[in-house]
Amino acid sequence: TNHNNRSTFLRRNLRQLYHIRNMVMYNIWNKWDPLEVCMLGNNYAPEFFNGIPDQAGDPLKRICEETLEDLDEYKKVLQDFGVEVIQPELDPRERFLDNTTKPRGPLQPRDFQLVLGNTCFTTEQDHVSIANKLIEYDPENTICIDKDQFPISSATAFYFDNCLLIGETRVSKDVLFLLENDYNSIKKIIKTHTDLDINIQLSPMEGHTDANFHTLKPGVILSLFDVQNYNKTFPGWDICYLPDQSWEMVADFLSLKRKNKGKWYLAGEANNDEFINFVETWLQEWVGYVEETVFDVNVLMLDESHCCVSNPNNQQVNTFLKKHNIEPVYVPFRHRYFWDGGLHCITLDLKRRNIKKEAQ
Repeated sequence: TNHNNRSTFLRRNLRQLYHIRNMVMYNIWNKWDPLEVCMLGNNYAPEFFNGIPDQAGDPLKRICEETLEDLDEYKKVLQDFGVEVIQPELDPRERFLDNTTKPRGPLQPRDFQLVLGNTCFTTEQDHVSIANKLIEYDPENTICIDKDQFPISSATAFYFDNCLLIGETRVSKDVLFLLENDYNSIKKIIKTHTDLDINIQLSPMEGHTDANFHTLKPGVILSLFDVQNYNKTFPGWDICYLPDQSWEMVADFLSLKRKNKGKWYLAGEANNDEFINFVETWLQEWVGYVEETVFDVNVLMLDESHCCVSNPNNQQVNTFLKKHNIEPVYVPFRHRYFWDGGLHCITLDLKRRNIKKEAQ
């Protein structure tokens, strides 16, 4: 009897294992198919800065607390649209004073990770909790990049966020635009670990892809002005060109810019030198270069008809979305000007339902 029970147990578990191994976990071919599974970033709790002098600690704790509140709101929005949400996990006991070289938190999983088809690539340059959660989600198809095996050409960082899989266009099928200076390294990684038949093109521009333009659905793009020649890369697509953030109109930012070179912004703290010096001394890996970022481009498509936006009052964007039957879904992200990341940056698409394949 015991032998039969063990055999039944083993067979049942082997069937479950077979099912798991043959189930598609990653499935990303464009940015607009219905989103089914998404990684949402996470952040340190306010207690992380316990022990820091109040002049610097209080603003940092407020940023952390309100960022976590906004992440919770984002998670609810995603779940309301039927999206399964997974998040990296942090040790709540961790404190900044434990070590003065803390990495930035796992808030922006888009930067150093790329989901391409049924494979996810992750690098060593982000918070370890991101890779740990992705490996837990799909250990077989999560590829950890060895920087020694694939040396990165960039002198600073290897941003997978400079990749954009845009699906089928009139130009070619399954086009991957590789931006900035990691073209050869990323191309080698993709060719080594996948057998995807993808036409890889280089389309240079400054900054991250999703701070320059975003493909909302076939034929529809949000973009900064004149960042690339769309007549060549997206012929016939309707482009909504957005102006910059007009920082020259924000006196508080101009005052802060003299102290931090326009890298980040927190309203009301332009004269808090203790806070500014703390961020500039210890948190340089946590901030970006916000003066160059237009967050109204940084959106997340839930499907072809719904788009998450952090600014509900941009009438130019709202009119353009309405023209293409896309409903804006407001998600607050109050401290995007500190983190230099928008709603697209703080998520990572893991699985979208492939409507085109289902229709075939």
